[in-house]
Amino acid sequence: MLRRSVAVIVTMGGEPSALAAKAATATTPIVFVVGGDPLRSGIVTGLHRPGANITGVSLFISELEPKRLELLRELVRRLLVLPYS
Repeated sequence: MLRRSVAVIVTMGGEPSALAAKAATATTPIVFVVGGDPLRSGIVTGLHRPGANITGVSLFISELEPKRLELLRELVRRLLVLPYS
């Protein structure tokens, strides 16, 4: 891709493809989509300022799962405790 002088690289393969694109170029803009924490994986240097030529979207799937389960348990508990009208 870089030999073709693309204007931007968009990675959709999670952390591995984002890290590969980051390693391949420091000048071509990179836009990523990942499910985890891009800061922890080293894709970006900060969430508020991701870094030189890289930006993207993180769904924080694995980080949000415990909270989702907690909310689901609370919802079920309330449904079972509250009498139906």
